[in-house]
Amino acid sequence: MRPLIFALLLAFFAGAGLCSAASDTEGSALNAIKQLPRGEAKKIARIEARDGTPTPERWHILVNDPKDENGLHEYVVSGGEVVASRNLSQFAESLKPTDVIGSSNVRVDSDKLSTLAQQFAQANNVTIAKLNYTLSKEGVDAAPLWTVTCLDESGKQLGQIVVSAGKGVVVSHEGFTADLGANGEKLDTESTAENEGQPHHKHKPSTHNSTTQSDQSNKNFFGKVGNSISKFFTGH
Repeated sequence: MRPLIFALLLAFFAGAGLCSAASDTEGSALNAIKQLPRGEAKKIARIEARDGTPTPERWHILVNDPKDENGLHEYVVSGGEVVASRNLSQFAESLKPTDVIGSSNVRVDSDKLSTLAQQFAQANNVTIAKLNYTLSKEGVDAAPLWTVTCLDESGKQLGQIVVSAGKGVVVSHEGFTADLGANGEKLDTESTAENEGQPHHKHKPSTHNSTTQSDQSNKNFFGKVGNSISKFFTGH
């Protein structure tokens, strides 16, 4: 009887971890991109989100629209669906074709960025309350960059981490004086489908990754760091 009860408990907790991991993924930036109307993902020029804990309530995805006078259209994605579609945005007044990033150049998802922020917070003995996310590029030939702004409970900025959206390289970590060393300088990347109409194949999460993402779903996850976090990085 006891082995049966033990097995059922293991199955319950494992299932809870996988459900939490799936929930984090559903609220991620790459999943938000998947909700755009067909053909719009390849015209993405900017992505913004505020007050992530670590997953934000809304993703603002700005695309270049040649038919609009300002070349701009914004989609707001929340709860796995587009909840607003408009030709103005608080994050930009206009967009040009040269601002376009395209979904195929975004291989680092927001869940990896929040884990990176968590590691920097641990290394610098601070606690993050919220995260702001920005994806953009500066110049025609510039690489797209994620900028993650880390805030404390009062809204004060603790630090800002810049990561290349394609290769997952940590470009800078302003405000965090202690770095992560060789094991935390490059993020794993997740490919997006070149044709946004094609389904994305997700990797089956390991037990360690599921546990880490489950911790992230807690309100106070920023104060907790597990050894499994290193599995999100590609350094040796």
